[in-house]
Amino acid sequence: MIGEYFLSNCLRSDVESSPWSHQIINNTLPEEEFNQLRNACESLDVPKDKLVALYPKDFKDHNISFYKQIEEISKNILNNAKALCEKYPAHRWFNDLAVNAHISITPPLPYKFYIHQEGLEKIWSSVTYITPEENVGTKMYTAQKEDMFVKEAKWKPNSTFIFCGQQGKTWHSYESDQTSQRITLNFFLMKENKHCFYKG
Repeated sequence: MIGEYFLSNCLRSDVESSPWSHQIINNTLPEEEFNQLRNACESLDVPKDKLVALYPKDFKDHNISFYKQIEEISKNILNNAKALCEKYPAHRWFNDLAVNAHISITPPLPYKFYIHQEGLEKIWSSVTYITPEENVGTKMYTAQKEDMFVKEAKWKPNSTFIFCGQQGKTWHSYESDQTSQRITLNFFLMKENKHCFYKG
């Protein structure tokens, strides 16, 4: 079951401490299902001059047959929210939690998503790299300044970058390279709102 597979990888993975607490997981999704998703993402026809988010309701229109899988993963995340967050002692918490799940498509440079700390409504964030084979990973900083860059969660398809947002601490940014769109599968445990996909 893909939801249990994803969850198990998240729970078993060690937390790295520098520059702030995060996890990097390899082979996050089962190979066959990851390849199915990657093939669909490689065929996407979306604008290349702006950030695009494809939510599960949009999948059918883009020939992405990953609805049941994303629902199963979201269910496992929400049902195990405490265990996922407790790997991070300083995590935020809300009683009305839900999961925002979508595919994010970042356009090539010069577009960049600025250095930010993570929305205060999010308590747990995961970004799985899908395609292309080579691109730019998530960049981590100790402050909201370019010269405070510490390291990058290197881009590797089917690897995942996870962290729990902390105000004034978890500074990060992302961008693509000059030639291709950066496509990721994103899950956010967060305070429930109308944009959330899975609400239990």
